[in-house]
Amino acid sequence: MLERAAALNAQGLRCKELGDYDAGRAHYERALALLESAGNADPAALATLYHNLGGIEHARGNHASGERFARRGLAIRLALPVADPEAVAADQVALAALLDGQGRYDEAASLYAAALACFERSPRDVSHDLASALHNLGSRHAERGELDQAEELLRRAAALKHDALGPGHHDLAGTLCNLAVVRACRGDPAEAAALFAAAAAILGRALGPGHPRTEECRASAARLAAAPAGSAPVGRALQAD
Repeated sequence: MLERAAALNAQGLRCKELGDYDAGRAHYERALALLESAGNADPAALATLYHNLGGIEHARGNHASGERFARRGLAIRLALPVADPEAVAADQVALAALLDGQGRYDEAASLYAAALACFERSPRDVSHDLASALHNLGSRHAERGELDQAEELLRRAAALKHDALGPGHHDLAGTLCNLAVVRACRGDPAEAAALFAAAAAILGRALGPGHPRTEECRASAARLAAAPAGSAPVGRALQAD
């Protein structure tokens, strides 16, 4: 039963990568039902599934319902007899992204900062989680118009994702898009266009050339490529990881 739940969780993760969020949630819910019916389920596995359910709801834009899952996962993780600071920090990032989506920016920024501090002092390889925290905190600075801090954090996130996940990973595309928005706001449409084009190429391979995210990045790149230097013709929302 536990092995089946782990397999369903893996299927849910794959569906999320492919943008099939309804199927991803269904896999996570089946895995959670299996674990909860077992009676002696590993609390860490439960926390991870609640974390993942929160993540899939974030991807679907259901931030308020996702918050419930994320808070439940974090509470379970904090109650474990043996602390796992990096896992707690990853849960904090997931919860912060959902709060961000509801406009609760100060609470989200506090969670991002706490998670970032944990990842930066961790002796373990937490490159992906660190990149996610950098991405989200950088995006938060960008939303506030704090472009110097935003660009520094997003460039660090992009470099980490490039090295840890590879240059063609779809997670890198989201960071490139947010960095493109920042560069456009700073009056550099040429670099912004190049960043959107790079993101579109990644998403085209990962999700398909006709996927809405691919088409949106391609259109942004074309619009910016035709823009004069010093302009900032971007009306695109920043993406949280």
